[in-house]
Amino acid sequence: MKRFLCISVAMLALSACATAPQPKYDWGNYEQSMYGYYKSPANASELIASIATTIKNAEANKRSVGPGMYAEYGYLLLQQGNSQDAIVNFEKEKARWPESTQLMDRMSKLALAPVATKAENKQ
Repeated sequence: MKRFLCISVAMLALSACATAPQPKYDWGNYEQSMYGYYKSPANASELIASIATTIKNAEANKRSVGPGMYAEYGYLLLQQGNSQDAIVNFEKEKARWPESTQLMDRMSKLALAPVATKAENKQ
């Protein structure tokens, strides 16, 4: 009986120390936000706010943002007419995920196109 009690206590102690593995990326509530956006695209501002919060929290806690999240956020900002912040996020995506360099360079060029067009029209 004493042996059974010792084994039970040891197993209880070891199981109390076990923790679930931490996820590799911080996704926040990205999946639910995207689902809401697909159901109602007029609510883009809610998706933008959700992604911004996820990115801010991940960076503050030194966790990795999920692949494509900077790019998605940049694209949404670009759709809202915020080219400069869009480019910043495209550059973050490129730095974090080098395999996205070609696409992020094209997206940055696209973000700069309206600025170049406006400057040409003023002259």
